[in-house]
Amino acid sequence: MHMKRRIAAAACLLLGASASVPAASPHARIQARMHAMRVAANAHDTDAFLKPFLHGPQLVFVVNGRVIRGYAALHAQQLKWWSHGTSDVRYTPAGPTRFDDLAPGVVVTTRQLVSRRTGADGKQQQGTFTVTSLWKRLHGEWRIVYAHESWSR
Repeated sequence: MHMKRRIAAAACLLLGASASVPAASPHARIQARMHAMRVAANAHDTDAFLKPFLHGPQLVFVVNGRVIRGYAALHAQQLKWWSHGTSDVRYTPAGPTRFDDLAPGVVVTTRQLVSRRTGADGKQQQGTFTVTSLWKRLHGEWRIVYAHESWSR
């Protein structure tokens, strides 16, 4: 797949916990952020999609061996991947999200997704990919500080 077909997509199952629950678990809070990311990804809204990412030079995003360092670089690349909001790509989960607690305030999520888009030849194309994200609680919010995306061939 060409790089423009790759995205820092995120997706999840619909949020199962009520938003009125005062002490939501870390998994429920992250799940809610991932749901918002999926909505933004399917709207091709780069700013909303990247909102949960660490907004600084320490952010690392790896896609099929390519390392993107820093929020500004990822933001610029995401705009290209989504053709500045004109892409017709849609993302759907291909299964449940896996949550692994590494330490207090640190969670890894792994999820598989399917993307569908119209190719240059006008035919529908489909791709499957997996995203692993390292979430860290910073200043009261869950942020992605590192993510890795790999596409199936």
